[in-house]
Amino acid sequence: TAHLFSCLSPRLRAAFFYLDYASISYYGFASTVAYSYYLLPGLSLLDASAMSRYMQQQLGWQLDCSLPIAAYRALVLPVALALAVGCTAACCRSRAACCAYPFAVRTFVFAMPLSMACPIMLESLLFDLRTRNPTLFIYFYRRYCWLLVAAFFNVSKIPERIHPGLFDIVGHSHQLFHIFTFLSIYDQVHYVEDGLAEFLKGPLAAPTYLGTVGYMLLLTLCLAMVVRRFLNVADLCKQ
Repeated sequence: TAHLFSCLSPRLRAAFFYLDYASISYYGFASTVAYSYYLLPGLSLLDASAMSRYMQQQLGWQLDCSLPIAAYRALVLPVALALAVGCTAACCRSRAACCAYPFAVRTFVFAMPLSMACPIMLESLLFDLRTRNPTLFIYFYRRYCWLLVAAFFNVSKIPERIHPGLFDIVGHSHQLFHIFTFLSIYDQVHYVEDGLAEFLKGPLAAPTYLGTVGYMLLLTLCLAMVVRRFLNVADLCKQ
């Protein structure tokens, strides 16, 4: 929608792009909600007894990991929500303030929420995730390969930077960016659905209304306030 109506007035054009940024943040937070219920509870990294055994066997430390793990479980969604709001505000500001490298800024900003999946990466490093959950291991890392390729095209502006005018209709870097982003989402759906199937066999903790719909409604309100705030900015960047 943002690209379709980009030829309208600067204010309306900015409004559609602000909504685009808000939608990306909304999707990213919803992914974290799915992770927190379907994927993270099954990780040994977030199992206090498994982590305590690991620390004892590998480092010789007698540590009770229950407190930091409980703190992580309690903070993961509030932190993800704050990141979603902050990333949307930063991207809106990159358009409103006409920064020097807007595409690089937006790529970096939207890469920050991906850190919420760090427990899965640490699980693969500390425990044998490849053997225990090959679906998660393969699709998770392949997804991040697609995202790296997408980020490369979004920042480098290749191939139109090499041959200006040749790729205005087909083959533009932003088209390639969306193709590889779609491939990353396709892989993400695979391992989230696999996690959902395991969750349905024996849920460790049932999702709550406040922990799902409540957070999503709160995020909707926060993102609406961010978009409205930046629509009041007098000078709008065209990038």
